[in-house]
Amino acid sequence: MTTTSLDKSQQVALQQVLISSKLLNNYALKSDNPPSVEQQAYSLIAVTLYRFNLQKIKWSSFLKTAINTATNACPWLASELIRCQLDFKAQPDDAVIIEQSALINGIFSEELACIDALLGTEAQAK
Repeated sequence: MTTTSLDKSQQVALQQVLISSKLLNNYALKSDNPPSVEQQAYSLIAVTLYRFNLQKIKWSSFLKTAINTATNACPWLASELIRCQLDFKAQPDDAVIIEQSALINGIFSEELACIDALLGTEAQAK
């Protein structure tokens, strides 16, 4: 997994969420530093976003889950997600969803790339 700029503890956090969400069976990446609460929250939101893109769940559901996850772990991200939620409630159309999706995908681009790398590695091993 050398194609990502996430450090090992961030990668471990992602791996743990992928395993608990049953997207990844097992992976052997270890880190001397356990993932922080913030890294775990980012990972959970990134995996939720990844699943959102796969399953086309409702944008409002994604935002609610992401806000709940980020609230205690990462206040700046929770504030940004709340802003997105308010914009969506004010004007729930495709243009708003596309704009917000681009923003959120940008914030989590490294995590999403790491997920792709992890899942691609597992798929090749089968």
